[in-house]
Amino acid sequence: LVQNELPGSGFEPASSERVFHLCVCSPLDSILTSQIYNHIEQIAPNIHVMFKSSLNQNTEHQLRYQETEFVISYEDFHRPEFTSVPLFKDEMVLVASKNHPTIKGPLLKHDVYNEQHAAVSLDRFASFSQTWYDTVDKQASIAYQGMAMMSVLSVVSQTHLVAIAPRWLAEEFAESLELQVLPLPLKQNSRTCYLSWHEAAGRDKGHQWMEEQLVSICKR
Repeated sequence: LVQNELPGSGFEPASSERVFHLCVCSPLDSILTSQIYNHIEQIAPNIHVMFKSSLNQNTEHQLRYQETEFVISYEDFHRPEFTSVPLFKDEMVLVASKNHPTIKGPLLKHDVYNEQHAAVSLDRFASFSQTWYDTVDKQASIAYQGMAMMSVLSVVSQTHLVAIAPRWLAEEFAESLELQVLPLPLKQNSRTCYLSWHEAAGRDKGHQWMEEQLVSICKR
């Protein structure tokens, strides 16, 4: 609390000095981190934002004790003492190389797991890919597990593997990596992005200000 003002004290974004710790989870970090950083730097030059990009087993503890003040991710926190507000919904797509020998257009639902997949490592806490590989049979389709979505897309571009990714990310790299971006014919074909924090932090004026900024920056 040495550098952070006590809750309820006079927080003025234009003049107050403060450090906020944010976790913007991969792959959302690649689109949101720069937007947040540039916006805050422009309107409140004395406010500093420290970013990280992955959740871990200690994230709830860090939110509870405000070591991390906000999390932006596809995971919402179901515990009573946490607040999660939806920011936007992302369409998910199936991605394959343009040079794939058999995929030349949209797949049917029963074909998806007949392909060999690249995915974000399921060993990672709150892995982006986990939701689509919740059975042993589905996991058996995974031929490559990478640490981040960018390495997954890179491998897909150079092989006959397929991957599930957010449309905005797939389209950003479709031209440079020569990717096909196809509809995802599965029930889980979208994900909601949430902003989450611990309710105890919400009484602090500075925290309330940052919450408003994050909602306005990230809303689509």
